[in-house]
Amino acid sequence: MEEAGMKNNFTLHIFKSSEALVATLSDAIISVLKSAIEQRGHAFIALSGGSTPKKLFESLSGADLEWNKVIITLVDERWVSPNSAESNENLIKNTLLQNNASFANFIPLKNSALEAQDGVLITANRLQEIDKLDIVVLGMGGDGHTASFFPHAKGLENALTTKELCCATEATVAPYSRITLSRNFLLSAKHLFLHIEGEQKRNVFDLACGSSDELEIPIIAMMQQTQPKLEVYYA
Repeated sequence: MEEAGMKNNFTLHIFKSSEALVATLSDAIISVLKSAIEQRGHAFIALSGGSTPKKLFESLSGADLEWNKVIITLVDERWVSPNSAESNENLIKNTLLQNNASFANFIPLKNSALEAQDGVLITANRLQEIDKLDIVVLGMGGDGHTASFFPHAKGLENALTTKELCCATEATVAPYSRITLSRNFLLSAKHLFLHIEGEQKRNVFDLACGSSDELEIPIIAMMQQTQPKLEVYYA
């Protein structure tokens, strides 16, 4: 484990293989969900898309858990059809919401509005069901983005400062408008995990650790607080 300076706060867990990382992170997630269910009768978790978490989702899908008491939502979503290969909702349904986890409840971010900006209020109303996020699992892109906080994206400053639950953003290099949970909502979680794999992403993360420019490297925006401290799982 390792902690970084400046204003950035995190704990780094390093694994020799993706399989070891997935096994440990799965156990951590299941433990938190079970504890939340025991304490409140339900648990809330927000998950990220991309190719990195597929093995994690498949592992979680077989876990012995009262999945009917778990409510799952997304950290962010492209404004595309839920059936699209580009949809995070589609990823979740085809990897996590299988096997034992098929009994979990899912709150989608995408709705019938034509554009993400038009659909923010509808999604925010859906998210009102979440009284407290127990877990957020973030990913990170090669440009240092997390959630839909892209470097210098349209709507980025609002996403990092708004008290609303979610908002629309539009990356300068991505083809779709997006909806994302706000930083404020993400940081309300009891546990904040970052799952990254590969040398390139480690290099980007190390660069972020030595910087305070969250508009240039947005993952920094998730390391400025002491609670919840960012727990980084890297292989």
